Amino acid sequence: MNKEETVHFTITVPKSLKAQMGEFQEINWSGVATRAFRKQIEAQTIIRQFAEKGISNEEAITRGLSLRRAKQLESPKLQKTR
Repeated sequence: MNKEETVHFTITVPKSLKAQMGEFQEINWSGVATRAFRKQIEAQTIIRQFAEKGISNEEAITRGLSLRRAKQLESPKLQKTR
């Protein structure tokens, strides 16, 4: 992956979650959050594309999940991590 310029911003999490995160200091939590943000943007983009075609949110979610499952089945890397 190419290095992108980064910015700092603050997110809020429950104290109990922060305490649990503290138990795993070896984890790059910023990286975890970045991947989660990207996945959510990808999902929302798919939903938006379906909505523009007149497909309901529910149907878009169903189709999006089907596409994700198909993509996971095609990717040997994803299969190894399970």
